[in-house]
Amino acid sequence: MGMSKRTALLYGAIVTFGLGTLYLGLTMKSSRPPKDPNSWDIIIFTQTWPQTLCYEWKGKNPNHTCNFPKQKDLWTVHGLWPTKLGTIGPMFCNKSIPFDPKSLYGIEKKLHEYWIDIELNNNETEENISNNSISHKKESIWFHEWEKHGTCAITLPALNSEFKYFYQGIEWSEKYNMKDTLEKGGIKVNDTTSFVTDYWKALKTVLKTNAWIECVFKSDTKQQMLFEIRICFDKSLKMINCNGIMFEDEAKTSKHHSLTNCDLKKPILYLDNVPIQNSSFNSSSIDDNKDWDLLIFSQSWPYTFCHTWTVDSKTHTCNLPVNRNQWTIHGIWPSKTGSFGPSFCNNQTSFSLDALKTIIPELKNHWTEIKGSKSTSSKSHEGGLWRYEWLKHGTCAKSLPALDTELKFFKQALDWSKQYPLNDILAQGEIKPNGTYPIAQFWHTLKTGLGKNPYIDCFVEKNSNNVYIDEIRVCFNKTLSLVDCDTLRGRNKDKPYTNCPMDRDIHYIGAEF
Repeated sequence: MGMSKRTALLYGAIVTFGLGTLYLGLTMKSSRPPKDPNSWDIIIFTQTWPQTLCYEWKGKNPNHTCNFPKQKDLWTVHGLWPTKLGTIGPMFCNKSIPFDPKSLYGIEKKLHEYWIDIELNNNETEENISNNSISHKKESIWFHEWEKHGTCAITLPALNSEFKYFYQGIEWSEKYNMKDTLEKGGIKVNDTTSFVTDYWKALKTVLKTNAWIECVFKSDTKQQMLFEIRICFDKSLKMINCNGIMFEDEAKTSKHHSLTNCDLKKPILYLDNVPIQNSSFNSSSIDDNKDWDLLIFSQSWPYTFCHTWTVDSKTHTCNLPVNRNQWTIHGIWPSKTGSFGPSFCNNQTSFSLDALKTIIPELKNHWTEIKGSKSTSSKSHEGGLWRYEWLKHGTCAKSLPALDTELKFFKQALDWSKQYPLNDILAQGEIKPNGTYPIAQFWHTLKTGLGKNPYIDCFVEKNSNNVYIDEIRVCFNKTLSLVDCDTLRGRNKDKPYTNCPMDRDIHYIGAEF
């Protein structure tokens, strides 16, 4: 039976519409922008109560001293932290923008007032800190906060320079200093009877938003002390509720409210002088702070690191290893499951380059300081990277007899770099420099070659949005046996443990001769 002309036209229109809809859907799907691992939703502005921080600092080592602001009852800035709701971070978003203390010339005096390094090393005093700028030190809070958080905040025009970032912290500190805010809400210094619900109510009354309350716990009496208060802002820098932000050690907060790590059933001590804990409790407290569960051995791909270091600077240069297609060591990092660190575990331990004299040639080639500059010679900085890694991580690793000296610590890293040559392992899966590959290929190749699950770190370039392989990390237990990195962190071992986007190819850039 033949189809009428009208029916045929209607049928044709339906088919055309359907095909058009299908094409539009496919086009829209394919044009969906890739996920940016450095994207964020809100800024967390964190202020610290100096007296509690000093208690924590001296608890790690009674010989530590504290650098208080001139106005000792002034809350100090910890940082401005771009944060994606429901997670921690992003962090260290752009390695090509180093901290430059010259940018803070006009506001350095105010930073010493509002954004001060409370924690002094043993060779520092309040006097020499005030006379010599700490901003030039890699250990300074400004250096750390800029590289960890400021390089992520710069995507916002209002915070797109070092000056803007730190000046905003000063402005918020002056406008929302917690001593004044809490007093307006009825809570004054030396309050010992208010609960966390009282703090929420006081802050809500004054600020009209929900804030995060952070406590620390006295090791001798188990009382909780007020430590930090965090308030939140959207990308227009308007204050908003902090609901949805996470505690850095979220696994420990299941019994607590989502906007605090404090115990809801105990009062909070808000003291202007916190005595150091009883000496009988000191050793156990210090041991807890230094405790760790596994060792993370991290190797970097030098060409990605060199690219991030030089891409936006005409003065930066790279010191590449002699073997041009070789991964270099970043470090061995003792780590506690579910959190970061510990770090800088023993300020009595120094670094001696002479202790490494038998392996220095190997270290130069395998544990290379990639960062260079046209303005300074590489000779003047020899050993700087090794010194930093030893003081930050080696002083924690030395609690293990197998790593209890400088030589053992650095030699172990050299041994692991030979035992797990990443270039050879990747080549087994046909992954070679100067190519692009899906993250699944990296993951399954490494998982097969290592026999355990690693962590894969990527760098996303802002301008081009290209994704580069940056670091590969493998994990060891305290017997120095290889273990899954993701199992120890409670992740799904069947899925890649990575910050790399799953739907894009990863650039594995190679040597340029």
